[in-house]
Amino acid sequence: MSVRLTATMIDQAAERLRPVVRRTPLEPNERLSGLLGGQVLLKREDAQVCRSYKVRGAFNLIASLTQDERRRGVVCASAGNHGQGVAFACARLGISGRVYVPSTTPRQKRERIAALGGDRVEIVVGGGTYDEASGAAHDDSERTGAVYVHPFDDVRTMAGQGTVGLEILEQSGELPGTVVVPVGGGGLISGLAVWLREHSPATRIVGAEPAGAASMRAALDHGGPLALPELDTFVDGAAVGRVGEATFPLVKELVDEVVAVDEGAICTEMLDLYQTDGIIAEPAGALAGAAAREVLPYAPRGRWCAWCRAGTTTSAGTTRCWSAPSCTSGCGTTSW
Repeated sequence: MSVRLTATMIDQAAERLRPVVRRTPLEPNERLSGLLGGQVLLKREDAQVCRSYKVRGAFNLIASLTQDERRRGVVCASAGNHGQGVAFACARLGISGRVYVPSTTPRQKRERIAALGGDRVEIVVGGGTYDEASGAAHDDSERTGAVYVHPFDDVRTMAGQGTVGLEILEQSGELPGTVVVPVGGGGLISGLAVWLREHSPATRIVGAEPAGAASMRAALDHGGPLALPELDTFVDGAAVGRVGEATFPLVKELVDEVVAVDEGAICTEMLDLYQTDGIIAEPAGALAGAAAREVLPYAPRGRWCAWCRAGTTTSAGTTRCWSAPSCTSGCGTTSW
């Protein structure tokens, strides 16, 4: 029987990660505040260890392994950020690992994986897409006995990633009306959704995925995970051809909506992040902001919060949390 993610698991992950990850700042952003008509805060996961929230899930899973599993080592597939988290965990915990990356992974990310893992980690190019790299990593695990560290479809990974939601609620001091979360394979949004439904059940949760890799929307329409016939890898950090078996039912049950964001809107948000805010974000780091600006068919009302992932094509990325003040009369009972 598969294990279902719970808010208690996320609490436990937070305790495990507390000595390791940084409690990144939550900062006001004037540009987005003006555009969206309320106070906007940025959750700066670009200041995180490995410059991305991905280290939370990777470290939580690897730190949970038994001594026998640690002796066998670990293997993973990654578009870059998850691999950095695995490399960091391997070096910190003294465990050997192999990171399979698709050929589209930027050189900067490969170099960063090597620097973080040192002599504990080997980088292997396994195909042209994340799914091909994942297949090669699974073959490695079956052949060698190494533990496969999934970037999203494992409750330990999901629990670690869900700790970002815990931090946002602690730092904001109020319950959000709406949260917008980027979606690749579904690990992040699953973790956040489980935590929020336990601690802020009225919060509206919206997933944002790239239009060229809308695998979660396809799964929801189909009634279960399925492989996309074509995959656009422009948003490489969220370009997943098939969502997780463990993440899908949580998204279906707990997430209010999943929307697709086109490439132009993502590029516009990336440029604004850089030119106005001085933040260098990869495409996946601009997904939620682009969705809030261009796609969501609501006007913001009441208190609301949107969150998006960190990205690290170079030295920075962003995770954003937005919250606006309570509405006046006439807002109704919805979050928007």
